[in-house]
Amino acid sequence: MLLLVWACATEPTTDSGDDQGLLPLDAHDIEASSDADDPYPERATLVSGTEAEYDWSVLRGWVKADSAAVWDAIVQPDVGVNRRDVASWTVTPFEDSSVDDAYVVNEVVDEPITVDFDLTWRHAQAEDPSAGSISVWEKTAGTQFIPLMAGSVVAAGHDGVVDFLVVFHLKTVDSGTEKTEQFVTDFYASVLAASHGEALPTYE
Repeated sequence: MLLLVWACATEPTTDSGDDQGLLPLDAHDIEASSDADDPYPERATLVSGTEAEYDWSVLRGWVKADSAAVWDAIVQPDVGVNRRDVASWTVTPFEDSSVDDAYVVNEVVDEPITVDFDLTWRHAQAEDPSAGSISVWEKTAGTQFIPLMAGSVVAAGHDGVVDFLVVFHLKTVDSGTEKTEQFVTDFYASVLAASHGEALPTYE
């Protein structure tokens, strides 16, 4: 099964999952950054847009760490929480034999009104874990003010670095690409920090 998952992960062009594995969201053909003196600079490129049903952003950046460190970062629930807006959260692991890690994060937002919602996260490593991993998440319960929240991460390891690709879809009563861009940028910063053994960024 994980071989199939990774085959899907290396070609991230599908917008939905099925019972055969985790499928990443559409990456819109974004290219990774590259410098003349460093083919893997630890920074990201970003594209965004708006569809009829949601706003979206795609970020692709390098992480100068091995796949194991990046995996440990991505599966930390705190790394994937929008800590700018979420006031508190609780994590409930659950069993899913088709993946390597799975949990539900209940997030509470206090402003402008108090609402809460559940995000269900599922993570799977490639058949060879050193090659990387794929993760998907989506809103599965909670406030009607968020009709859609979903995302995927493909972390492809090679040459001692990881090619980190995150896609985020969001529909709220006041959503826009500035919100999706902020989330993927913060998520990348959190993965960088956790992968390097540093404290996660904090926000006032």
